[in-house]
Amino acid sequence: MSFNVYLVESLGAPRNHRAIFVETEECGTGSGYLYQVSGNIQNGMIHAHKQTKQPETSPTFTGVKELIGTVTSSNYAHIRSVVDGIPAPKKQFDGPKKIFPNEPLRRCHEWTDEAIQALRDRGILQRPGSPSTSC
Repeated sequence: MSFNVYLVESLGAPRNHRAIFVETEECGTGSGYLYQVSGNIQNGMIHAHKQTKQPETSPTFTGVKELIGTVTSSNYAHIRSVVDGIPAPKKQFDGPKKIFPNEPLRRCHEWTDEAIQALRDRGILQRPGSPSTSC
């Protein structure tokens, strides 16, 4: 058995928020688990993973739910440790002053891209074929 894994987007400012959604209850509620960081670059961000309903039910859902792959049920348990190994974006500004002027800004988009790549590199996230259905 495998679970579909999606890149999802919700409203945010100055850019929309991105996260990784694993659909663990495909045949019933479409609910699953969201892997993400929250916060901002003025204060720093933290890992903020949570169990959730399908992203489409959120009032801030933008319509972006892109299938990025699948994860087997045996590999699902490894996702958390891999994404927690990707540091959340740190505090990058002190008021209007950039603290690390030689480093590019790093927000949820960059963290999500790094987490997806780490999951692929470790063979946990398999490239998408057709969406998995086992109902």
